[in-house]
Amino acid sequence: MSMEEKLLDYRLQGYCCSQIVMEEGLHMLDREDPLMVEAGAGLCFGMNTEKTCGILTAAAMVLALWDQEQLAEASRDLMEWFEETYGALDCETLLAGNPLNKVEQCPAMIQAVLGQMQERMELD
Repeated sequence: MSMEEKLLDYRLQGYCCSQIVMEEGLHMLDREDPLMVEAGAGLCFGMNTEKTCGILTAAAMVLALWDQEQLAEASRDLMEWFEETYGALDCETLLAGNPLNKVEQCPAMIQAVLGQMQERMELD
């Protein structure tokens, strides 16, 4: 199954951006934690306030599970890359006030962040 198909499947299951990143990030670490994925709903859509993107906050949680010693540097690098790439860290700006942009822009951002996470964690 392609990543695009997986993302669509997650959305059809009711997962939001942060839950998708959490689920896929846990898979990268060969871990499962349904409760953590469920709790990831609290990070959706900028913690439901359109603030810091849930893709990023979920990624930071996965990075914390990966390596506490490298967490600060890996998180900082990811945030800097994201802001340079997309121009912002908050949902309100990223989505330009248009909720339909969640459908159009977020899947690509999820894929890109998952790739960045894999690169930082040096996983194949």
